[in-house]
Amino acid sequence: MTNESFFFASCPTGAEELLLTELKSHKLFGKISRGGVSFKAENKKAISFTVQTRIASRVYKEVHYFYVRNEKDIYPNSKKIKWDDYIKPQHTFKISTLLDREANRVFRNSIFLSQLLKDSLVDNQREQFGKRSDVDTNNADVSFLQRIEATKKDFLAKVYVDLTGISLDKRGYRDSTHRAPLRENLAAALVSSSSWNPKKGIYFDPMVGSGTLLIEAILLKAGITPAFITLRNRVRLSFMKQDWFLNSDLKSWFNTFSERLVDDAMREIKNFEPGTFFANDIDTENIKFTIEHLRKVFGRADFVTFFNEDFLQMDNPLPGPATIIFNPPYGERINPSSEINEFYHDIGEVLKNKYQGSTAYIFTLHGDLRKNIRLKATKKLPFFNGDLDCRLLEYKLD
Repeated sequence: MTNESFFFASCPTGAEELLLTELKSHKLFGKISRGGVSFKAENKKAISFTVQTRIASRVYKEVHYFYVRNEKDIYPNSKKIKWDDYIKPQHTFKISTLLDREANRVFRNSIFLSQLLKDSLVDNQREQFGKRSDVDTNNADVSFLQRIEATKKDFLAKVYVDLTGISLDKRGYRDSTHRAPLRENLAAALVSSSSWNPKKGIYFDPMVGSGTLLIEAILLKAGITPAFITLRNRVRLSFMKQDWFLNSDLKSWFNTFSERLVDDAMREIKNFEPGTFFANDIDTENIKFTIEHLRKVFGRADFVTFFNEDFLQMDNPLPGPATIIFNPPYGERINPSSEINEFYHDIGEVLKNKYQGSTAYIFTLHGDLRKNIRLKATKKLPFFNGDLDCRLLEYKLD
């Protein structure tokens, strides 16, 4: 008999189909729902996916579910949860609540619903241990998610525990000081949405910034888990502190599994050669940022060819047709300027006149700004960069 549980993987808005495809590549099958994908799996397979996913922001394990008509039903139903499988009194915790559209009309105050679930947890601990966990909204040991959604009759409440504790987009190679950061898993989603062939295609980022798109492309080509730094540094993810994991054979299996992932990555890194990855930025500091981040991940940066020029003025430096992926400045992220329209127009002219035979992908705001490029987009893929409605635009430069 298999020991299967239900899980929910969250992701950037617009990346749900990519996440579903990624799950299928791990022989897991799910269903798209608001903000991610729900799936059923054995604990071992779910953990394996959690430390290898490129697209997911977090992965949650379902703890319990119950039906409610109003707020009063949450406390007595959640008292049935075996909280001690997931948290001990010495651990800190936080609880978040998400409501679907219909539930939001009825319940409205998600903070109050989180409070009710919190009361159930700490009362259970007091009864069992004589003491309780403290709340820590900034750096909790264990995080819980309560999702409430409408059904035909009542509302379905699902309680999840976060398996990682840290957002999976935080790969560990970048700090938050760069002026316009792109989340790592969103960058991975953009690269995965392109037609780039990692086995043989040339990759060029002409406005590399802090190197996020570039590094995610390298990880994809080499088949290296995005959690490489986390596993290499033996960072304890949240599930490693929970009894359902500790009191099973999962602990010894995971130690062996994670060591193998790290060893495989190290072998791949030794074989990196120049000729595939090219990067440019007009800002010398950005080049330094990118090289620093490359070295944090791979211990080297010599396999990437760098240019420190104005993309609008430089000649095509590539050995042949390439996949060009970049995230140029757009007013809301960089200082707004009346020159931004002309800047986008010039990008289109450079691509059209200097990069024939290549395919370009530009990630930018949805709206009038992209119209300045004056090229026919063959694809317009919607994504959200934080709260900004954006598009990944494909241009075949024939």
